[in-house]
Amino acid sequence: MSHVLEAAARGTSPLPADPAATPQPRLIHAVILLITSGLTVLVTAILGPSLPMMQRHFADVPNAEYLVPLTMTVPMLMMAVFSIFIGLLSDRIGRKRLLVASTALYGLFGTAPLYLDSLAAIVASRVALGLMEAVLMVVSTTMIGDYWSGAKRQRLMSLQVTVSAVSAFLLNNLGGLIAEHGWRAPYAVYAVSLVLAPLMAIFLWEPLARSASGQVLAQQEDVPFRPRLLAGICAIGVLTGLVFLVVPVHFGYLFGALGVQSPAQIGMAYGLNSLGVIAGTLLFGWVLARRLTVPLLLGVAGAIAAAGFLLMKSADTYAALAGAGMLNGVGCGILLPTMVTWTMRSLPLAKRGLGNGAYQSALFLGMFVNPVVVVALQGPGGSRAAAVATVGGVLGVLALIALAVGGLQRRR
Repeated sequence: MSHVLEAAARGTSPLPADPAATPQPRLIHAVILLITSGLTVLVTAILGPSLPMMQRHFADVPNAEYLVPLTMTVPMLMMAVFSIFIGLLSDRIGRKRLLVASTALYGLFGTAPLYLDSLAAIVASRVALGLMEAVLMVVSTTMIGDYWSGAKRQRLMSLQVTVSAVSAFLLNNLGGLIAEHGWRAPYAVYAVSLVLAPLMAIFLWEPLARSASGQVLAQQEDVPFRPRLLAGICAIGVLTGLVFLVVPVHFGYLFGALGVQSPAQIGMAYGLNSLGVIAGTLLFGWVLARRLTVPLLLGVAGAIAAAGFLLMKSADTYAALAGAGMLNGVGCGILLPTMVTWTMRSLPLAKRGLGNGAYQSALFLGMFVNPVVVVALQGPGGSRAAAVATVGGVLGVLALIALAVGGLQRRR
């Protein structure tokens, strides 16, 4: 890990070969790309409140108790498996047309459960949606790295996580209100991408300039492609995904162990965690990113998140547990944009899609295996809180290593 962190500060942000000939990104481009990446939270944020009604609707379908939850989780599996291949495809055929086409298909597949009557067909539509969602996340993130560099890129990467966290916070509440009109109603929200696709076609431009032979034209000061560094980033990406999903998946169980059963109280604690994530992203983009190297950022983020996990184990009141969740959110809010920014600055233009896709696959793999890992840790520890504390202990050790590497770099 230290070898990977030593390499973290060596990346150079690419600059356009001919700034006068290159379109300059404006606010409209940032808004489109940030909203696009924010669409990915629809999978979990908007549907959760409607799942019990959907379960009752398909009660007579064999294995419905497994298939209904799959409608929420299978898109995440598709993102874990296919993001790397989508990134490679975006390097081969270009970013814009892949993003525009996938955004339109995202709306079609996302709204399919509005009229599909077969549970198997709905699950199949969610598989297809997961593929489109992987395109949206990988390509929109890659295009932010293509369009901007330096401090502007860092702030947009932090805003990307901020938009997702704010969207999740709002959609968790909106999903419950929409579900009052039936379990199908929340799927109508996916139609927003049908409006977004034409805006992409009009305003976005293809960032991959090619020669007559089809080769991607490198930009000035383009960084070399380092597979070993990318592998190290992806390894940390798996851990990042696992860490980030601990609170969303297991927070409710921790409150249950304290005897807190009120959905409103638990929902408020989840909201505080989301506010912590938002605060962490803003802290990264406007305070920390320009002052600290990547190892120090990873160390600070990991230490804060780990402290939140450890405090969850010792929490014996609602306020203490909710506060620990908010503290953990701050650490995770710093961690996510740090990883994405590190990935972007470490990749040459021609390999940026592949590298970002590999990182996104690793991140969602970590998210997907989170329940298996934490439940497995619950056995030796004896409780869900002990399992969460174990994750915190491991994360804390890795944070200390990152801080040590960052400190050595500064002394040099």
